[in-house]
Amino acid sequence: MAVNEPLNFMPLDLDTFTGSERFMAGTRLGAAFSQGIRSYLRSIYAEAIEHFKAALIAAYVDGEEQAQIFDRERAIIYLYIGNAQAFQEDWEAALREYLEAVQTDPQLAEAHYNLGVAFAACGQLDRAIAAFKEALEHNPNLYEAHFSLGRCYQRMEDAGRAYIHYTSACNARPQAAEPRYYMGLMHQSHGAHELAQRCFAEALRVEPTFISPEVQDEVLVHRSEEEVAQWYYRLSQDLKQQGYEEEAERIYRALLQWRSAEHQARYLLGNLLARNRRWDEALEEYGKVPPQHKHYTEARLRMSAVLRLLKCSKQAYDLLFECAKLNPGNGQLFLNMGKLLYDMGLNSAAVRAFERAVHLLPRDPQAHYLLGFMYMVLGRESWALAAWRKAVELAPAALSLRYDLGYMYTRRGRYDLASKEFARVLEQWPEDMETNFMLGLCYKELMEPARSIPLFEKVLRRSPRHAQALYYLGACYLQIGNTSLGKAYLRRYDHLSRQNQSVAMATNSSVMLHARSIYSNNGNL
Repeated sequence: MAVNEPLNFMPLDLDTFTGSERFMAGTRLGAAFSQGIRSYLRSIYAEAIEHFKAALIAAYVDGEEQAQIFDRERAIIYLYIGNAQAFQEDWEAALREYLEAVQTDPQLAEAHYNLGVAFAACGQLDRAIAAFKEALEHNPNLYEAHFSLGRCYQRMEDAGRAYIHYTSACNARPQAAEPRYYMGLMHQSHGAHELAQRCFAEALRVEPTFISPEVQDEVLVHRSEEEVAQWYYRLSQDLKQQGYEEEAERIYRALLQWRSAEHQARYLLGNLLARNRRWDEALEEYGKVPPQHKHYTEARLRMSAVLRLLKCSKQAYDLLFECAKLNPGNGQLFLNMGKLLYDMGLNSAAVRAFERAVHLLPRDPQAHYLLGFMYMVLGRESWALAAWRKAVELAPAALSLRYDLGYMYTRRGRYDLASKEFARVLEQWPEDMETNFMLGLCYKELMEPARSIPLFEKVLRRSPRHAQALYYLGACYLQIGNTSLGKAYLRRYDHLSRQNQSVAMATNSSVMLHARSIYSNNGNL
């Protein structure tokens, strides 16, 4: 679109006669209004303005009951005065009347639209856009508002929003050629002549008598294919960011129809389809990305993730194995291969894959964490502890990692080290009951019952039937010499144990590793 092209929007008229017979019949108000309409229809705008103003004065002066008008009718008169001034190119005066109209009846969508037209004519595009949007709040299917928003956004080079509002205008009025025509101009200005021609042809199909308006300085733009391709990508990205994924998909497919070797578009289209759980289509697009393309490995990783979700672990592993032959230095491949091997119960092979991943990704906390997890599965606790220490060192803000490391220290009787990790977790998760309980346990074992008691009590306030907290709280009160309270908590513990025979005696040996990390919830890598 040419930068200097004026935004010539037309004000909307209303069917003012329907429902208005009450105040038009036999009153000075009605006579003045009728004369104003006749002058307005004959394009004698100065005369029409005088009659409409007389009608407004009569509404205030006449004492007859039938001369009283509602806010909607008064707003309509203001709107017609504004239109008459707009047709005389007196946009400042028109703006004042449209403001009167929307203040008199804020629900009148056409008044908000005409206010937007006046703002646009005065070069205030931001305020015009706000007025058009307000019009759509009161009438979501107002074709003119969608079309005008498309034109404003096109002028502001916001292609995504322009595209959406032109599309909405087409939906509101399927036989309208103009929004399709301007969509074509938008594509053409960026060198996307294939898309432009489609829009121009569609405009003539829906409205065969359509004559394109004169567009100042509009010329065919010749750009390189790479520049044009970037236009497709930018437009698709804009549409995705605004939540219009169907439209973004349409643009990707149009680009691929024009340039079938545009494999980045295939990869991005695959991502879009996968987000919408259209697995088969996503796999098809990912599978077309060739080995020499920069997105090949990432596409294979995405394919394996989809296959894993579909419970096809062996097929997903084979896919990554073949990719790893071509890219032996890619740590993410081995990281995901390790997860798949764990899924298939091949734990020793999974460890080797994670060891390779750690070698290739020495600064990746997830790789170290997963390796530690597998060491735990194989009973190599010392090795697991070393791996998790490294993971926490690399990701000190990862509280789930700290929680699991604290559990590991607890299992090995290093309550001093465990308490430091749990205390760090509680700084950010003060209400986490499991961490409160574990820190209380550490303090008890460190012979600091006074520090344990408030932690166990906090757990019991949230979960009164927490058997271990009851047991340890009673023991702590006994340790500080409060025998009566200690025995009371132990009696509650005994009572709860008798009610539920499956609750085991709470001792240090009952504390089992409970991994909570984001990398391995419920044992799933």
